[in-house]
Amino acid sequence: MAGWDARGVVFTSGASEANALALNGLLRPDRPLRLVSAVEHPSVLAWGDLFIPVDGEGQVDLAALDRLFEAHGPHVGLVSVMAANNETGVLQPIAAIAARCAHHGLPLHCDASQLPGRLPVDLPVDLLTLSSHKMGGPRGAGALLLRPARMAGLVARIRGGPQERGLRGGTENVPAIAGMGEAARLAGRTDPGPRDQLEAACKRLGGRILGEGAPRLPNTTAVLFDQPGDLIVMGLDLEGVCASTGSACASGAAEPSHVLAAMGLQGVPVRFSFGADATDPAEAIAALERVLARMEVA
Repeated sequence: MAGWDARGVVFTSGASEANALALNGLLRPDRPLRLVSAVEHPSVLAWGDLFIPVDGEGQVDLAALDRLFEAHGPHVGLVSVMAANNETGVLQPIAAIAARCAHHGLPLHCDASQLPGRLPVDLPVDLLTLSSHKMGGPRGAGALLLRPARMAGLVARIRGGPQERGLRGGTENVPAIAGMGEAARLAGRTDPGPRDQLEAACKRLGGRILGEGAPRLPNTTAVLFDQPGDLIVMGLDLEGVCASTGSACASGAAEPSHVLAAMGLQGVPVRFSFGADATDPAEAIAALERVLARMEVA
């Protein structure tokens, strides 16, 4: 990725391991608190000590972050805010957050797994998480990127071997890493046209686009309908259209979305994500119309 020194790349088994290394590897005993946004991926959320609220669009509340710094600043050792939400696609104000972290002398970690292949990965952060399969590469590889100033302080969480300059013991998954490199080389930008076409139809059908007022990924949309989202997803599946009620990582989870709860919303959303092999938006819209029509009759 542009702007990063290759010597600062630590390869891992995936984004979850990279996140764990970032969230645990730089903590100091005198600054044990980790500030993370309330809408993070579970692999970050699980390590959070203090949670930064978000507004109704799903973006970090910067005033609330300032209050957390005022109340707990001397004990905070790390801040972690994702680049783009995996459920709603909402982009976070990373530059504004980075400025605040720099003012307090704190490292900023960013899970940027959702960005490659959709938007440029150009973020003013100290630690950056990437995932191979999220950019179209093989599963089983990820990476934590570090600025040179942060490398000396990182403590390995998997020890016992000299791999990755002693920062991550264990034999690397070389084929998957090579595939990740090729996927990164080929990653471009996503056309928002199909997403916008689908969203216009969803609003016509009574849906509410989550985070519509905030900058978002060009390929992801989450919609709340009056009808239960899980039933809509099942209907779409029968129509041959892939959708989910949350991120792919949360598929099969029975708990309500923590992202919606943080946004002050209730319900079960329908999430669509456009990729290289995605259904044509016109076909998805037609299928959605049929599903909703059947549900109204029932």
